[in-house]
Amino acid sequence: MPKPLISIIVRTKNESYWIGKCLHAIGKQNYENIETILVDNSSKDNTVQIVKNNFPKVKIINYKDKKFFPGRAINLGIKKSKGKFIAIISGHCIPKNSFWISNLLKNFTNQKIAAAYGKQEPLQTFDFNIVRELTYLFGDDKKIQTKDPFFHNANSMIRRNVWNKFKFDNETLHIEDRIWAQEILKKGYKIIYDPAPSVFHHHGIDHSNNTSRVKYIRNILTGSKINKKTKKVICMIPILKPVKLKNRFLIEGAINEILKLKQIYKVFIICDDKELIKKLSNKKIFFLNRGEDLKKDFLGKNYVLKEVYNKFVKKQYKPTHILVFEELYPHRPKNYFYDLIKNFDENYDSLVPISKSAFTNLWKKNIGGELELLYKTTIPSSATTDYKTFQEVHGLGTITKSSSFEINGKESSNAKFFEVEDKYSFKFNNYIKTLIDL
Repeated sequence: MPKPLISIIVRTKNESYWIGKCLHAIGKQNYENIETILVDNSSKDNTVQIVKNNFPKVKIINYKDKKFFPGRAINLGIKKSKGKFIAIISGHCIPKNSFWISNLLKNFTNQKIAAAYGKQEPLQTFDFNIVRELTYLFGDDKKIQTKDPFFHNANSMIRRNVWNKFKFDNETLHIEDRIWAQEILKKGYKIIYDPAPSVFHHHGIDHSNNTSRVKYIRNILTGSKINKKTKKVICMIPILKPVKLKNRFLIEGAINEILKLKQIYKVFIICDDKELIKKLSNKKIFFLNRGEDLKKDFLGKNYVLKEVYNKFVKKQYKPTHILVFEELYPHRPKNYFYDLIKNFDENYDSLVPISKSAFTNLWKKNIGGELELLYKTTIPSSATTDYKTFQEVHGLGTITKSSSFEINGKESSNAKFFEVEDKYSFKFNNYIKTLIDL
């Protein structure tokens, strides 16, 4: 019996940071009979261009109304779809694994099940309040709802034949999902909440609470505990095109330091360069091929690290901590990697180096192309002892708990920082290579 077609409706507005990750995860689903439709609400960034350039099979629909109504956008996408079942996901949500669609579909065991919605898990790179909010709201117990109208279209699936009778409200600015749910429950249908089809969701309801208190609650809710057992540390290094100066790879010096450390269990280099593989032949070093789908610029190194770790490293090697550095940072303090491991504080998820920023006037360009002030002072940089700004220097080397890494990669909001001298923030680039090669 052929599997029914499932239409996935993705809503976006200025999601250039997230949409590539969202659609990449959708493309890895083990359920093959799907179509993906993107309903874009006049994005001013390059959301649509990313989709056009990298996901040609995705159908793009432009939401043209001046005022955005979420229900109207979903209805517009469904009208253009053909699926027997409709999955709905926000463009800034990322399916947790390849079983997202399959797990949603499993809930439709009889015609009385009109809809199902899944778990939303927080990304620890954001506000601790979000962690608390989503953890409370989306629990681990599956349930059938006959009266409770809570329903969430950031991660859901509905029957098309039910939608044919009951469309989403075209005029409400919010909670179109709950209004729809209330209507179908009154008609005798049921809704299922299932934690198995989970997505990562980067925002939630904001609460102004004491940060340290919320951190403590977050650790309780997510099961984070201080682990005093011996660390099992691995090292991961993402390299797309290795830099070579004369007859020596730029990465060799750092690799030699890493190999001296007994605390490092294995070294995984994410690179398929044959010359580098031959040069760094060592029983402690493993080369991993990220695959063509993970070579896209819009995914970013951190996403690639997380994906490769979960696919190739997590189950087989079961590390407790992951040390990551980049080849383009050639200068480090003496014994840097050793000290990084030694000084890791288990009360935090990661340890990150920072250096003073020499900039006294900082601006950012917003979505509309206008500049917005971030930081400004008329005091000379040499005299700004009380007005220091710092920059993270991840490429120098960070260490992260595996429990956090599998979700967020090396990024974490629950990070401890340590200062390094400005000179160690130096990053190698192609212009410097050109000067050296002259």
